[in-house]
Amino acid sequence: MDALFGWSWLIIAFPLLGFLINLVSTGPTRERTVGIVASAAAAASFGVSVLVFAALLARPAEARLVEVSLYRWAAVPPLAVEVGLRLDPLSTAMALIVTLVGTLIHIYSIGYMAGDPHIRRFFMFLNLFLASMLLLVLADNFLLLFVGWELVGLCSYLLIGFWFEVPYNAWAGRKAFIVNRIGDFGFTVGLLLLFWTFGTFRYGPVFEAVERGTVEAGLLTLITLLLFAGVTGKSAQIPLYVWLPDAMAGPTPVSALIHAATMVTAGVYLIARAHPLFAAAPLTQGVVVVVGAATALWAALIAAGQFDIKRVLAFSTISQLGYMVAAAGAGATTAAIFHLGTHAFFKALLFLGAGSVIHALEHAHHHGGGSGPFDPNDMRRMGGLARRMPTTAWTYGIGAAALAGIPPLAGFWSKDEILNALRGAAGWSALAYGLLLAAAFLTAFYMTRQVWMVFAGAPRSPEAAHAEESPAVMTAPLGIFAFFSIVAGWINAPGLGLLAAWLEPGHPPTFHPEQAALATLIALAGVGAGWAIYRPQAWPAGVEDPLQKALGAFFTALNRKLYVDEVYDALFVRPFQGLAWAVATVVEPYGIDGAVNGLARLVGVAAAWARRWSSGYVRQYGLSVLFGAVFLLLYVLLILR
Repeated sequence: MDALFGWSWLIIAFPLLGFLINLVSTGPTRERTVGIVASAAAAASFGVSVLVFAALLARPAEARLVEVSLYRWAAVPPLAVEVGLRLDPLSTAMALIVTLVGTLIHIYSIGYMAGDPHIRRFFMFLNLFLASMLLLVLADNFLLLFVGWELVGLCSYLLIGFWFEVPYNAWAGRKAFIVNRIGDFGFTVGLLLLFWTFGTFRYGPVFEAVERGTVEAGLLTLITLLLFAGVTGKSAQIPLYVWLPDAMAGPTPVSALIHAATMVTAGVYLIARAHPLFAAAPLTQGVVVVVGAATALWAALIAAGQFDIKRVLAFSTISQLGYMVAAAGAGATTAAIFHLGTHAFFKALLFLGAGSVIHALEHAHHHGGGSGPFDPNDMRRMGGLARRMPTTAWTYGIGAAALAGIPPLAGFWSKDEILNALRGAAGWSALAYGLLLAAAFLTAFYMTRQVWMVFAGAPRSPEAAHAEESPAVMTAPLGIFAFFSIVAGWINAPGLGLLAAWLEPGHPPTFHPEQAALATLIALAGVGAGWAIYRPQAWPAGVEDPLQKALGAFFTALNRKLYVDEVYDALFVRPFQGLAWAVATVVEPYGIDGAVNGLARLVGVAAAWARRWSSGYVRQYGLSVLFGAVFLLLYVLLILR
């Protein structure tokens, strides 16, 4: 089976091939054909990933590392970079998650994007997004990882602003791109410092040098902090999380792909991949743990005050990424990847379920279910959809319960493992543990709030009253994701521990009944609070949101995302715009253009003066020669004297 490793590049090549086929195909093509080509490419990538995983599984645990060199990329001494793949338990597990989730989202998109005039461009970008993430995951060196890192940033920009005809969508794409560039600046400096320190970008030699203890601790701290700056951008952590809520401007399948399998998981993967570096920098580990836990609580708090169905899920993703980052920072790599995997399933389920709801409401609105302006994302215009869309409702409820950490669903096991990793710790980890417990309560609360607002009670709009279930091409992936949201947690449940045996042999997952009981009680308390406030009897149709009524100005602050965007706008955006205005209206015309134009005018004046001596009269030329000779004579006499 080892021969399969030589074909592992097909994992990246298949979605790239799908991109190229749809790029070069011309003439009238059925939109379903475009989607089938893209989905088949993603499915083929998943198939190769399974084969490579099986080949690696057949090896002894100590031999599960295969490096495949494809070709020499650059050779400028001392820099020598190969384009190669690193096949090990971490990269193959990530490849399976990315390709499986990506394939199901591609299939769902065939139904969701039906009728869109730019569906070919959509599937091209979706395939390129998948290929870019797989390049990031499978790269055998930091520089190649950085190429994939930047490509997923480009693809997110293209897909978030896919419907760029609407100004807000184009703005949201630019915001995501610019905010990530801020984090990536630190990442780039960190890579340069890493090369300057180790003389290579390859993982193996870098990790070996760290393990030998030949690198100064302060230098490692600086490198890892700079790398973490990139993580705060890609994985939407404080302070660079602000792009992700606005990324909902893209089509819903894009949101699902970004939140479940690509882009935002890149930062968590980077910390896990570079674990030897972070483990050798305790100060950085403390920063990572606290930032992750603080982000988890901050985002969960904001999610409780949102009315947009996708924006609730966006802040939920930021919060859950905080759990993963905190775990990775604490050295609990298996727990972080475990939660990344389970989260991929139930968050994809929730986003695609939200897309099913939005699709149904838009269809009802355009076919006589309502009139006038209508926001299909506003949960206040939903309600009663469980009767109209039973498949979407049941699967969505499973995803919400998994996210809330209700046992025995997937989210319970992975979240409990993260809490176990921080339980009983001292210092900053103890603070992080408390923050994550508070975030767990809020998670259960805001998901219960959302489920009741969307699916329970009476319809609160004509569109909700006339909504119909989505087609099978959309509901089938929901069923598959719901299945994984139920069973995926058992992969690393205590007593089985398959993921731990794969990623870290000899380190089985631990289970503390008292911790599990505490986490379950906190989750049930959140569910109970949500039910008490939002059950139909407590919130009849036509009445203001009861939480908004109770919290008043504080709820308004939550709904406005605690005014972080306004603060950033005042501190950074407006001063930068003022500087740009000054450069454009003062420095450019009067400084740069003034200097260039002034020089041109000076040359013109000199030329005009010189033209006076080019009259064509021999007498004038003779007089000039005489004056020149006299001048030279006087000059020589003065020097000789």
